[in-house]
Amino acid sequence: MLAAIDNVHAIILAAGASSRMGSPKQLLIWQDRPLLAHALTNAQSVLADRVVVVLGANAEAIKAAVDLDGISVALNPDWADGMAGSIRAGIEALPATAGAVLLMLCDQPLINAAHLQNLLRAWQQAPECIVASQYAESFGVPAVFPAEFFQQLASLTGDRGAKSLLAKLDSHLVKIPLPEAELDIDNSEDYSYLNLIR
Repeated sequence: MLAAIDNVHAIILAAGASSRMGSPKQLLIWQDRPLLAHALTNAQSVLADRVVVVLGANAEAIKAAVDLDGISVALNPDWADGMAGSIRAGIEALPATAGAVLLMLCDQPLINAAHLQNLLRAWQQAPECIVASQYAESFGVPAVFPAEFFQQLASLTGDRGAKSLLAKLDSHLVKIPLPEAELDIDNSEDYSYLNLIR
């Protein structure tokens, strides 16, 4: 029997300052929309209104530019300390009934709703496992974490994201091939490449 999907929530990490980009990458336009809008649309298409977006740097500019109606917004005041604080803010914003979380970044534009659905379907078949994306001889997010791992996610420190935790929990992982997850937009060269393949 498949695990229920209606207690799964998404957390989209979008709090960083984009220092290597030089401008908020959450707002970079691709296919006529900001990158964050793409991530939100994909998350909502598979999990409806069960979506949390974590903001920090440039929060007001992002709120002004991206439609966040129906989205739970968690603010990470410690965004400058690294990704771990944003993960913690997202976990703390989840309802007590959350049974799993789909952890996403705002800057993986080649990922679409069908990819997310594949991850969720794999988790439904093995709800005790973490389902991670596998790409370029590595693995990481987007990933689905059952609730039993929330405390470990919230205990991460500094700029260590979920990948460091995934590496420790390899025996609990189901890895789903997702080569599109390899591209995240960190600098202008990445953004130029993205626009070449649009």
